[in-house]
Amino acid sequence: MNDSIRINGREDILRDANSKAIIKTSLQEKEVWLRKKERDNKILSNENEINKVKEELSEVKNILNEIKDFLRKSN
Repeated sequence: MNDSIRINGREDILRDANSKAIIKTSLQEKEVWLRKKERDNKILSNENEINKVKEELSEVKNILNEIKDFLRKSN
């Protein structure tokens, strides 16, 4: 049983009979999409890493300020 339906006048897409989703049949377009998705995931990962470093830097600054305050009070 075939679960996809041809769309009139279109060779590059099919419709899934169960979910009604549109499915692209071009492997080249799929490869382009996968490369874009991979690139987007790398960007997101880099943004998360930058945010983590910012948080850690903020913590270090707070600790240094606490040490400075302690040293000022002890003198």
